[in-house]
Amino acid sequence: MASSDLRDVLNLDAHAGPRPAKKLKTAASRPNLKGLAREVQNLGGDNPIAIVPEVSVFKKRRIAVRKPAARWELRAFQNSSRGDDGAFVLRHWRRKTDDDAARPGAAQQAQEDAAAPAEPKAQAREREQVLEDSAFAKYNVHVDVPQYSPDQYQSNLVSADWTKDETDYLMGLVREFDLRWPVIWDRYDYAPEAINGEASADGDESKAIIPVPTPRTMEALKARYYEIAAKMMSAQTPVQYMTKEEFALHETMLNFNPQQERVRKEFAVNGLSRTKEEANEEESLLVEIKRILARSSVFNEERRELYNRLDYPHTDQDINAFKSSTGLQTDR
Repeated sequence: MASSDLRDVLNLDAHAGPRPAKKLKTAASRPNLKGLAREVQNLGGDNPIAIVPEVSVFKKRRIAVRKPAARWELRAFQNSSRGDDGAFVLRHWRRKTDDDAARPGAAQQAQEDAAAPAEPKAQAREREQVLEDSAFAKYNVHVDVPQYSPDQYQSNLVSADWTKDETDYLMGLVREFDLRWPVIWDRYDYAPEAINGEASADGDESKAIIPVPTPRTMEALKARYYEIAAKMMSAQTPVQYMTKEEFALHETMLNFNPQQERVRKEFAVNGLSRTKEEANEEESLLVEIKRILARSSVFNEERRELYNRLDYPHTDQDINAFKSSTGLQTDR
């Protein structure tokens, strides 16, 4: 029997659509239990037994420990790196600590400050005994420049090419610019004082003799400074009592060669200013030198092997019989 006949018997519409698909029952994933818990779960079947009721636990609110509010004070400070002996004073807010409260006379001073009227800044600065230093003053680091007295200069540091005034001028620049030699050489502008610069009766100073300043290169400035530093170092600490590091530094400064330093700089400048063709040519020459050295080592090895073969063992017997063809004949 066809499906159309069945529809006629049941009085169904012939153009009815297909039957809706049956919904599949999706089983919820069950937890993978083991042991006794799995057996209890199997007894419950599809309806699991609630053995332990779930209790909602809320997180308790943390009770913060109440602390007293921090106290702040307007404290004066200075910057020792300015070199003005505390003339420039600023103020900033600082948290008051227990050490400040325990300081003798701090409470009485605070009461006096609160009761007294506002006073000028100059008087307040004079009343404060100790001023706090700036936190950034520790970064103001200076280079230790050798110091010398006039007697030490006359006994150890006299030079035919340098005067004491020019040496002092150089040491001042070194101390000011912290051994930055390019800056020192750029700022070096020593002008010697005039000789016999007294004016005549009519006020004419044209007869004054002004020495011509000697042009100084960076290598000359370095040589003079290292010479003074090495001599003052040996004067303060004899060479036999120096440590290993001090002796190495002393020898480095004492053996400074300005000509070698100048040649080194010229070589560096020439190396940086060469063209690409010159660099390629230099590279090819280096490859050729390596090849020549390799061939030379091989040749020396072969010559050494030949000498070993030509060498013969020495003997104490007479070998005159073997120096002619007669000694080489053998009896048959």
